[in-house]
Amino acid sequence: MLNILSTLFDNNETYLSKHVAGINRTQAFPARKQVNSEEFIRNTFNDSIIVSGGSDEERSVLILGLTRSSQDCVVIIHNGNRYITAERLGRYGINASHWSENIYSGLSKTRLLSILTADNADTDLVFFYSYALEVCEVLNKPMTVQGMYSIDWLGIGWQQELLAVPSNRDRAIDLLNRFDRNMAERAVKGICRLERLSRGNTIGGVSISEGFNNGKVIIKEVYGSNSAMSKQCLEIIQSEAERGQNFTLVLDDVYIDAPLIRDNFRNVRLILSGADVSQYQDNMKITNRACSIVVFNHSNYGSCKAISENWFGEYDRLYSESSSGYSKSFLEPRTYNKSVTVRQNRDTRLKPEMIATIPFGCAFIRSRNGLEGYISLA
Repeated sequence: MLNILSTLFDNNETYLSKHVAGINRTQAFPARKQVNSEEFIRNTFNDSIIVSGGSDEERSVLILGLTRSSQDCVVIIHNGNRYITAERLGRYGINASHWSENIYSGLSKTRLLSILTADNADTDLVFFYSYALEVCEVLNKPMTVQGMYSIDWLGIGWQQELLAVPSNRDRAIDLLNRFDRNMAERAVKGICRLERLSRGNTIGGVSISEGFNNGKVIIKEVYGSNSAMSKQCLEIIQSEAERGQNFTLVLDDVYIDAPLIRDNFRNVRLILSGADVSQYQDNMKITNRACSIVVFNHSNYGSCKAISENWFGEYDRLYSESSSGYSKSFLEPRTYNKSVTVRQNRDTRLKPEMIATIPFGCAFIRSRNGLEGYISLA
């Protein structure tokens, strides 16, 4: 009889353990469920998406698939990702062009000075840029980044040109007198920045308005995720969004705390991609949009933990525990007893360790409509 009761209890214990494990599986993240990458792209056709982690190449493969599926104009701004170029996308049948127009054209002197000094701790440079704009004005050159950069500040040709201006001789002499040793030192520093900003204008591409009109894919490479160039590009894009243009904006390793990213523009689909998007904001409040999520490998465990907790959440994990013992009263036979208890504790749905060890070319995904698992882009 004792053996029969023990067997019956063991069967009940096994059943309960399996039942608890089944409940846990339905609540935990399905990390072993593979989702076809094309199915995920179709499933998130209109969704904004946050893509975090992995290498430039891994993110570019996903961005390429998302770009190909878009029906509207796509604007891609990236921070030096060599896998996202118009030439590379063209090899995959995507009609892409570089954004070639002068992004600083039409700016007031004050606005241009603000951009030129936005990322530089050396406040003395504002005096050089203001001086350079005056020189451009007297020489009848465009008062733009390109106009200032076209002057050979290390030579004497521009000074000779000033002296040759008959209509503004007094002002020209004043400018020459102000170009002392200190101003020359500022010029050396300033032209380095002018050169970097001038590199942002590509020959042979299209303007942003052309791209919108023709439904093209437009690509812009910037220098620095939060640089003056990045901010200016985003301001131009935001003005288009405020006019009601429908388009997809892809940002790779570019993040600015701007309304276009933070707020939910219904006419703009946002693909926010980066090597570690969790680092953009301390509280992970990157955007107010409801986004689908793609997470590649991350080497920083703190980032894995933050992503796990904030983007994949927690659940009440159940634990079944058995115990056995016996009791014996005076002059009575020994009584054996077994018991099973079930307790619960909060646990992460997707373990941070899994984010840290997911293989190259694979990413965990969670779409807005509940599709979860992992995709392989290899």
